[in-house]
Amino acid sequence: REHLADEVTEFPPGPVVLDLSNPLLLDQLSGLVAELQSQGRRTALFDGLGEEAYAGPARPDLVITPYIGAEAGTPRLTHRWIGGGEYAVLGPEYETAPTPLDRREGVLVMLSGSDPWHLTERVIGALPDQGPGLRIVIGHSIPHDRGLKLAAAAEAIGASPLMAPESLFDHFNAARACVLGPGLAKYEAAATGTPCVIVCPDDRHADLQSAFIHAGLGHLVNAARSDFSGNLKSALEAALQDSPARPGPVDGQGARRVARELLRTFGE
Repeated sequence: REHLADEVTEFPPGPVVLDLSNPLLLDQLSGLVAELQSQGRRTALFDGLGEEAYAGPARPDLVITPYIGAEAGTPRLTHRWIGGGEYAVLGPEYETAPTPLDRREGVLVMLSGSDPWHLTERVIGALPDQGPGLRIVIGHSIPHDRGLKLAAAAEAIGASPLMAPESLFDHFNAARACVLGPGLAKYEAAATGTPCVIVCPDDRHADLQSAFIHAGLGHLVNAARSDFSGNLKSALEAALQDSPARPGPVDGQGARRVARELLRTFGE
């Protein structure tokens, strides 16, 4: 169908939770919310930040911005708003207390499920002397042939490739630090108290990490800048010395908090 609002007839009855993070669909969200509300249905929306934030004009009953950097004072077109890192939605395993850092070792490398920027190759090339301490995730959306080449490159420097693991929870809890891409895995790192380096492909993605970095939750490396290898090594050295305070702003309880707010909004 041409418009999101045309899908409403196929939704099951009752309230609707919308989680549409694709910025290409943002201009259709208001029409969808309005159509649902015209049927007397309550709506909740998981929102984005910055240019990916919902702009209305239809007002959902609840908007959730579950990210570090979401500020309560920002005007929003909604009847009620909640947000911040404490609402980050993670799996139930992240509710358990993380393994103490003094019982961990090595570095987890996870540059996103698909890594379209080929940052994994660059990180492997930048850290040949640290290979034996690296565990390198080959994301589930990386094409098979490329994944095999990445695994071979990891093994060539003595690193351990992890082929599309179902969960990163145990791997975060085993790592003294991690090297991540610009996606949402940083919230898993924060919840497990794993010091992190966030590698971004360009200035735009680097700017999107500013709130996370300013909160003291990671170190930033911009792959578009000169001396990538030197910057990465320096940031990783700093991360390996970090000892994040616990509990932090992401504690693994976000899913429970969101569930309570949805019940409050929609009723039992």
